Amino acid sequence: MESLLKQDKNRLKLFKKYGYDIPRARNFILAKAKLSKGPLLEVGTGKGHMTKVLAGKGFKLISIDLDKKAQREAGINLKAKKLDKLVTFKIMDAGRLRFPDNCFNAAISVNFIHHAENPVKCLKEMVRVIKEKLIVADLNKRGERIMEKVHRLDGKRHCVSRMPLNSVKNLLEKFGMSVKTYYDKCQIVLVAEKGENV
Repeated sequence: MESLLKQDKNRLKLFKKYGYDIPRARNFILAKAKLSKGPLLEVGTGKGHMTKVLAGKGFKLISIDLDKKAQREAGINLKAKKLDKLVTFKIMDAGRLRFPDNCFNAAISVNFIHHAENPVKCLKEMVRVIKEKLIVADLNKRGERIMEKVHRLDGKRHCVSRMPLNSVKNLLEKFGMSVKTYYDKCQIVLVAEKGENV
């Protein structure tokens, strides 16, 4: 457990060295999201960086991902901060959410859309299960370059988005949502709210 926590800390330092301060970026998202307390869904747990920020602010949430290993690591990070009781992890496909309509106040997805095989299907599902807000944040060009650089150090490639965020915004507006866009150093954040007719 200690080695995993140290590895995660070193990885965050590496990203920061290249110009992507992940904890600061996650706090920027939370500040723009202005989430109300209530049922919350996180789509794409990843390493749990956003999960930790949300739980640290007292949010109870369900976090989904298809990667069991990443969720296990996220769980270890949360346990180290004594935040694990606030989060329920589920292995689930974002394109087929096993939740009823309008069962979450909000859903949040950070750096997930560029991984989605069918982003349209995932977005439709996220909109279906929320009552109020959908927050979608993903890397901008600078963030993509930094992510690629760090992945290359591991001998890997980082995937490129099948759907740019301006297309995500257009789709959400077609769904009848009002969307605000916020620009940060390495990311773009969309905060979409359901209207009365959605």
